[in-house]
Parts: sequence; C-alpha cells; structure tokens
Amino acid sequence: MALATAHTVSLQGALGHLIDVQADVSPGSPGTVLVGRPDASLHEARDRCRMAVSNSGVLWPATRRVTILLAPSDLVKRGTHFDLTMYTLRVSIR
Repeated sequence: MALATAHTVSLQGALGHLIDVQADVSPGSPGTVLVGRPDASLHEARDRCRMAVSNSGVLWPATRRVTILLAPSDLVKRGTHFDLTMYTLRVSIR
C-alpha cells in the first residue's frame, strides 16, 4: 500500500482553510476516487492529473485503485488549485 500526504489551502471568501490531501494506491477495482466533498471542477481534476502524470513520463496505475482524500471533509472544496497537490502526490507514490 502506498500512501502520501501534502497540504494546500482552500479559500472560502477571505478565509483560508488548511487542507490535507492524501493519496492512496491500492489493489481493488481500477479507477480514481475523490473523497471529502469535492465540487464538479475537482471531479474533472482526475482527468487533468492523469494526463499530467502520463505526459511527465510516469505511468498511471491503470490496474489499481487511486483514492484521493481531501480533509477535513466538512468543507466544500472548489477550484482547480488542488490539481498541483494531487499531481505531486501521484508522482511521489509511484
């Protein structure tokens, strides 16, 4: 089991909230799952990150399950600024 953690900030108005982003690559049904109240732009981040990882020469785990947790789960996460954190985590847990 591979697990990695990074931190980012979610903005809600003028307030910034520290967000822990964790990625886990494990056996199971192949796919990428986002957990922790992501909005529609974050669901699209799965495809953006997959393409960024593939274009950087690292293989995306097509036969494994990738779970990305955005904590705390009581805050709604919006925006595309989470992409860099998710990309960094995926490359680090090859």
